[in-house]
Amino acid sequence: MTLRQSLGLIGMLSGLVFILGSCSSAEYPEGVYAELETEKGQIVLQFEFEKTPVTVANFVGLAEGTISNQAYPTGAPYFDGSVFHRVVPGHVIQAGAPAKEGINSPGYTIPNEIVPGLGHGRAGMLGMANGGPHTNGSQFYITLGDRSYLDGDYTVFGQVIQGMDVVEQIAQGDIIREIRIVRVGKDARWFEVSEESFRTMVEDAIEAAVEAKAKKQQEEEALIRSRWPDAEAAAQGIRFITLKSGSGAQPAPNAALELSYTGQTLAGMRFCSSADGTPQPGDQAQLFVYEPGKIRIIPAIAEALKTMRPGEKRILIVPASQAYGTSGFYARPREGEKRFVISPNTTLVYEIAVLRVP
Repeated sequence: MTLRQSLGLIGMLSGLVFILGSCSSAEYPEGVYAELETEKGQIVLQFEFEKTPVTVANFVGLAEGTISNQAYPTGAPYFDGSVFHRVVPGHVIQAGAPAKEGINSPGYTIPNEIVPGLGHGRAGMLGMANGGPHTNGSQFYITLGDRSYLDGDYTVFGQVIQGMDVVEQIAQGDIIREIRIVRVGKDARWFEVSEESFRTMVEDAIEAAVEAKAKKQQEEEALIRSRWPDAEAAAQGIRFITLKSGSGAQPAPNAALELSYTGQTLAGMRFCSSADGTPQPGDQAQLFVYEPGKIRIIPAIAEALKTMRPGEKRILIVPASQAYGTSGFYARPREGEKRFVISPNTTLVYEIAVLRVP
């Protein structure tokens, strides 16, 4: 069944009921829109319903009460009466948690829909907040500036077309009084969201995400085997190659260690070095002294250092679970520079040496 069929067949067969909201279709070009009535005024969002259909169906279905969730019974508008619970000047305003104590999600998640060409490069872009890849629920945000460093990790599914002045006035705690969905044009009118059609879309999207993850893992495994065929397996999926053996006694468990290191992604992007500075290129170079219990480092390096002797040098091939996991890494912002990011679920490669025990 095609996307058009899965979303619109039921509505078409039951009489082609077109929901146009409270505004005249002449106000907007063809498309699917949301009118957010807030304490500060109206914000109008235009959805990318053809490029990100699952995410838009999720928003529309919740707004119109046509899909089940843990906060309200079917038929109840999900967003009405909710608040902008997070406002970060110059960054985003965020909303989408229902106005029900103790509940901050619909009780399910949907996968990311990352589409080339849909990015965070300016103020007014609409995206889905999440706690890691494919954990989108109901919370959404609107950018307050260029946040393009978020591209690839968060779904962008629309933009503000009216009311950017209202967006800029929103303060934490401001209420969304009502959200109205407006459909304009023949392609938008079949975008009706039912429980059945939505669940089918989500199941298909999950299957696609699982297949994409498996493909990525296969490609990474092939690359690792070709570049480091002699790598030895260690605990938690870590692999290593000893480039130089150490000498002397193994340091005590809590001993401070002077280290040199570099880090890069499998694609070869270098992101840290004790010679160039840490945690990103451009920082002041400095000797790195690791003191267990006082300085936090990624689990893979902390584990490797337990068995390394002074003078020893290793390459560590580190799965994301033993590095920055599903959260990724966001370096300190720098004025005039794009923020440096290591995306969630990224495999990393480190070259690390124990210089001496101070």
